[in-house]
Amino acid sequence: MSDAVTVFVRAGDPASEATLRYLDQRGVAYTKRDVLSDPSANAILFGRLGRVVVPVVQVGDRLLVGHDPVQLARFLPREDSAEQHVSFGASVRTVTSEIAKEKQLPATYGVEVGQVKPESPAEVAGILPGDVITGIGPYTVNGGADQFRRAVSLRQPGDTMLLTIWREGDVIETAVAFPVEVPAEVPAEEAPPA
Repeated sequence: MSDAVTVFVRAGDPASEATLRYLDQRGVAYTKRDVLSDPSANAILFGRLGRVVVPVVQVGDRLLVGHDPVQLARFLPREDSAEQHVSFGASVRTVTSEIAKEKQLPATYGVEVGQVKPESPAEVAGILPGDVITGIGPYTVNGGADQFRRAVSLRQPGDTMLLTIWREGDVIETAVAFPVEVPAEVPAEEAPPA
């Protein structure tokens, strides 16, 4: 990576620990500066932000305050090497006012799930055709299919994505886990016996 990554943390702070875990899982090299034991870390944060807050991730001259995996994935410098991609395993379309009325949604937002591939992360998480995904983590899906696809594209193998689903008037929360290794397709005649 071209820019050095520095993480300002406080020992024992859950958000700081979550940010460090996130960086470790992705193999990001970083310098850790603990505000409890490093007075110059406090001075840097106070000078840049006017207060001392953790966690803060610094890349070059840019700062990201707080633990937000989605923003962190966008914020971190990308390696030029080929990245591993994940697949949700279901088609989605933006909810229109007609779909919202048909599904009795309180407002026009979210994405409607179409075909779900067998054994995909979506199917394993219990997502069904006709479900409406209304939230990703703490965020409402009001950007339609583009927002949803972008959120999936930011995930990496081993990540989990929390979803809020509207199913026949009920609100359901589920976690979609993206496998670390995508299993190779095995032709039926070569599959081991059950």
